[in-house]
Amino acid sequence: MTEAEQQGLADGRALRFLIPRRALRGGPGSVAAPRAGESLEFQDYRDYAPGDDLRNLDWNVLARSDREVVKVHREEVAPVIEMFRDASASMDVPTAKRETSDYIFGLFTAAATGCRVVEREEPRTPRSVRIAISDLMTDFDPERELARLSHLAASVIVIRVLSRSEILPETGGSGELVDSETGERRELALNDETVSAYLKALEAHTARWRAAARRFNAAFIDLAAESPRADVVRELAAAGIVEGRR
Repeated sequence: MTEAEQQGLADGRALRFLIPRRALRGGPGSVAAPRAGESLEFQDYRDYAPGDDLRNLDWNVLARSDREVVKVHREEVAPVIEMFRDASASMDVPTAKRETSDYIFGLFTAAATGCRVVEREEPRTPRSVRIAISDLMTDFDPERELARLSHLAASVIVIRVLSRSEILPETGGSGELVDSETGERRELALNDETVSAYLKALEAHTARWRAAARRFNAAFIDLAAESPRADVVRELAAAGIVEGRR
């Protein structure tokens, strides 16, 4: 476990992960879901049907009204949160991006009490909450990626982590750019023209991801890797993902 994950675990104990209202499927647990089940929490009555458990028959109602009704209880489940952390080399340039990814993973693991938090490469659990953390520095089609993540999911959250130099590069001088994924090297003058072209491309890239997120009803959150941890928590709280424990 990295130091950033440990810090996330420590900070996450003061937070609560906000489970979506949509029904979640998981193993037996302690989180009440919005559907009928076998917990002890009473939800409603319905007419008796052949095959119903006679232990749920309300004998008092039967004695008073000669009507056969059964008690319906609220199901309790252990919601599953599937985490997808970008393992590509670009997340290590700079290392603050990887550290922020690790911090968020630890934070959600501690904040999601009563849930099962698992790290995956591919979606597996239906009705799970799916969270992707990445710099999105790929040529993947946002529509295809979000279609894959949202299929049978209860909700999808995309957290993009970029360094401050990626968000707003400084102009002046020249340098050698190295593609962290392919190792390709290229000399580039960091003048107003090249920076402007980069920012225009980044804006278009961001717009495609945000449009796809809206289409698939996914949350899209932008974070600066070098932000103080308290600011990261505030951004996640503002997006309605976590809140302070009461």
